[in-house]
Amino acid sequence: MLSWEARTQIQQLWDLISLGDDVCTSANKAKSFKKEVSELESLVNRLSQMLKTLLCFVTSTHTSLYLRPLHCIVAEVKVGFEHALSIVHKCKCGNLFWKLFTTCSNATQFVELFNCLNASISDMKWLLSIYMPQNCSMPTYEKPVKVKVWSCIAAVKMGRALEDRVLAVKQLASLAEQNDEYKNIIYEENGVPSLQKLLKEKISLDAQIMGVKTLCLLANEKERKRVILKEMISTILSRSSRTSAMSDQIQAANLLVTLLSPADDTKSNPKLKLSCSRALWMLVQGSISNCKTLTKTKGMLCLAKLMKTKKNELQYNCLMIIREITAIAESNNEFRHSTFKSSSPAAKAVVDELLKVIKEFDNIKLRIPVIKSVGSLARSFSTKECQVISPLVARLGDMDREVAMEASIALQKFIYPNNYLFCEHSKSIIESNGVPLLIKLLLDDGDKKLHCHRLTLICYLANHDSNSNVLIKGALTALQTTAPTIMAQHPELKQLVSQAICKLQSNKADKHQELENSRGIKWFITEQGKAVVDLVRGLKLKLESECVGGRVKIQLQGYWKSYKKKISGAIRSLRMRRRWRLVKAKSVELALTLRSVIEYSGKRVIMKEMVSKLRVVKRIVKSKDKKEIRRKFGFIIHKIFIS
Repeated sequence: MLSWEARTQIQQLWDLISLGDDVCTSANKAKSFKKEVSELESLVNRLSQMLKTLLCFVTSTHTSLYLRPLHCIVAEVKVGFEHALSIVHKCKCGNLFWKLFTTCSNATQFVELFNCLNASISDMKWLLSIYMPQNCSMPTYEKPVKVKVWSCIAAVKMGRALEDRVLAVKQLASLAEQNDEYKNIIYEENGVPSLQKLLKEKISLDAQIMGVKTLCLLANEKERKRVILKEMISTILSRSSRTSAMSDQIQAANLLVTLLSPADDTKSNPKLKLSCSRALWMLVQGSISNCKTLTKTKGMLCLAKLMKTKKNELQYNCLMIIREITAIAESNNEFRHSTFKSSSPAAKAVVDELLKVIKEFDNIKLRIPVIKSVGSLARSFSTKECQVISPLVARLGDMDREVAMEASIALQKFIYPNNYLFCEHSKSIIESNGVPLLIKLLLDDGDKKLHCHRLTLICYLANHDSNSNVLIKGALTALQTTAPTIMAQHPELKQLVSQAICKLQSNKADKHQELENSRGIKWFITEQGKAVVDLVRGLKLKLESECVGGRVKIQLQGYWKSYKKKISGAIRSLRMRRRWRLVKAKSVELALTLRSVIEYSGKRVIMKEMVSKLRVVKRIVKSKDKKEIRRKFGFIIHKIFIS
C-alpha cells in the first residue's frame, strides 16, 4: 500500500502530465514564432514522456521510495510548463502590430525557457536513473552537493545491492565530516530517516555501524541531537530486547559498543552513552553469546576507558557490565581463558581499573560489584599478579559489612582446591598479614554472618599452609574458641573445620618435636666435637713424637677438619630422629677410630689402612645417585660424604 506522500506525488504527476498536454495543444494553435513554439512543443513532449515513465514506476513499485528529489524536480518542471503555456498563449496572436512590439521580449523568453526545460530534462534523466538504474544510465555531468546527497540517500533507502548501500552510507559520512553545511543538507533532505531505517533491517553489521557513525556526525545541534539520538537509541533498544532473535541482540550489542566510543569526542552525548550502557548491561546479563560479541570487539577497552574517565552512573553501568562478563567467565572455562588471558591488553586494562576502585574509591555501590568481579576471575590470575590479593585482604576489615563479606568470599575463591595456584595464593594472603586480621575479626567482631566466611577462609589457609607459624600460633586458638558456635549454625562447615584443627594440632606437635630434636642433636654434636678436639690437642705432642715425620698428623688433621666442616654444615638441615641417630653413630665411630689410632703402636700402618677404607667408602657413596642416597640414608649422609 502506497504512503500518503506517494499518493500525493502521484496526483501531482498526473496534474503535470495534463499541464504538458495543454501546452502541446496550445502550441498547435500558435500563429507566431512557430519555429520556436515547435521546438518548445518537442521539449515539453519529451518531458511528458519521462513523467509518464516515472508515474508508471511510482504506481507499480512495492518498495518504499525516496521522494524528496522527485518532489523538487517535478516542482521545477511544473514551473517550466506553466511558463511555456503562458508564452504559447501569447503566440496565438498573428497580427503585424503585435509581432512588432513582442519579437525581442519573446525571443529572450524562448531562450530562457529552452534552458529551463533542457535543465529539467537532465534532472529527469538523473531521477529515472536513480529509480530505474537497470533501464536508464546515469548522466555524466558535474553534480552539485545536493544531487550527490540525493543519490546517496536514494541508494541507502532503495538500493538493491548491499555493497551499493554500504558505499552510499560511507559517502554520506564523508560529506558530513567535511563541514556543517553538508550536514545540514543531508538532514534537510531527509537523510536521517533513511539511515534510521537501515538500523531496523537485517543487513551486515558493517553497514549498520557505518550508519550509526553517520547519524552521530549529523547530530551537531542541540535539538537535532535530541531527535536523532532518541530515535536511534529507540531503534537499537527494540532490537536488544531479550525476546528478540539472538542475531538481532548480537548486532545491537555491536552497535551499542560503537556508540559508547566516539574516540575523538569523549565529552559529547552523555545521555547517549548512558542509554547505551544501560542497554548493553541488559544485553549481557546471563548471555554468553552477547558477552563474546562484546569482548571480541573493542568493547572491553572502551569500558575500561569509561571506568577511568567517568565518575557517575555511567561508570557504575560499565562496572555492572564487567560484573556480568566476569560472572560468565567464572562458570565457562573456555570463555575465561580466551577473554582474560594475561597477554590481553584489554583484560589488563579492565583489571587495573577494578583494583583502582577497590583501593581508592570509598563508594560501597562501586566496591561491591568490583570485588565480586575480581573473585570471579580468581582462576585467571597467575602468581606474578600478586598485587590482586593485598587490596582484598585490606577490605576484610572494611566498616561496611557487605564489602567485608564479599572480600572474604572473593579470597576463598583464590584458595579453593579447584584453583591450581591455591598454595601460592594462600602464601600471598599470609604474607599480606591476612591471618592476624582474620583472627582478630573472628575473636572480636560479633557479626555472626561474617563469622561463617572468615572461618571458612582460615580453614582453607590452614589446610593449604599449616606449617606457617602464624597459623599454628593464632589460628588454632581462634578455631577452637569460635568454631563450636559457628558450626552449630552452619553444620556444613563441620568437616572443613575439623580437618583444619586436626592438621594444625598435628603440625604443632611436629614443630615441638622437631625443636627438641634439633636442640639435642646440636648439643650432642657440639659435645662430641669438643671431646674429639680436646683429645687431639692433648695428644698433639705425643703424636708428633711417636709418628715418623708429620704425614700422619697432616692426614689426621685434614680428615678431622673435613668431617668437622661437613657435620657443621649439616646441622641446619637436621630434623628427624633417624638423622640424629646416624650422626651419633658416625661421631662415636670417628672418636673410637681416632682413639685406637693414637693408642696402638703401629699407628702409621693403621692410619694408612683407615685412609684407604675411607676412600673406598667415599667412591662407593659418590657412585650412587644423590637422590637415592637422600631417600635411603637421609640428608645428613649426603652432606657428610658428597661435596
